[in-house]
Amino acid sequence: MDKPNTIRSCLSKRRARGFLLLGLAFLVLAACATGKEAELRRLRARAAYDLALAELCLDQTRPGPCEPRIPAALASLQEAISLNPEAAVYLNTLGFVHLNLKNLPQAMEAFERALQLSPDYADANYYMGVALAEAGRWEAAIRAYRKALAIPTYAHPESVYTNMGWAYYNLERLGEAEGALLRAIRLEPTLEAAHYHLGLVLLKAGRREEAKGAFRRALELAPDSDFGRAAREHLKALGEGQ
Repeated sequence: MDKPNTIRSCLSKRRARGFLLLGLAFLVLAACATGKEAELRRLRARAAYDLALAELCLDQTRPGPCEPRIPAALASLQEAISLNPEAAVYLNTLGFVHLNLKNLPQAMEAFERALQLSPDYADANYYMGVALAEAGRWEAAIRAYRKALAIPTYAHPESVYTNMGWAYYNLERLGEAEGALLRAIRLEPTLEAAHYHLGLVLLKAGRREEAKGAFRRALELAPDSDFGRAAREHLKALGEGQ
């Protein structure tokens, strides 16, 4: 009398095991589909980002002259971010564009989002510092610059030291400003911005002859740049190059 029940019990267990295996198969297929969909979104995001670089004339492979198409680039960047919101590089580039457009709140928001995803992102820390400096928030800018410098693999510490020196100058912390600018010059002796800013620091410290030397070097390195032209004006005011 027990056998039919035993058989039914075995069949029920087999059926349950079959349903379980079928369910697992569906889960695997769903995961594969989800993975493929996620990968497709990442690929679409990368394509939108590459298009944004081309529209910004930052595509190194593109030959010939290029006229930036800023609205189109911003639209492409927003598309890339919507498709892959975890890519800090997309947010950093968005912030960079807004920074160059002087849209400081939008720039800082983008850099902050990039840093939430990747706190050790040196470029995002550096450009956050630049945005803060543009807003006159010198102390906060210095903190951001220090974070960038704390990352030993950062490729352009001379730029960070130059901007840090400018921030210290605006805080009238002339010793620290001079130290930062001299470090920038040691790293990159042909950086006219660092020489020019050093001239300003030395001039404010009352060291006129040393200031003249720094201005002369900035003028020599880049006579047609903004820094070179400003250095020429300072030299004229100091009695040189009349």
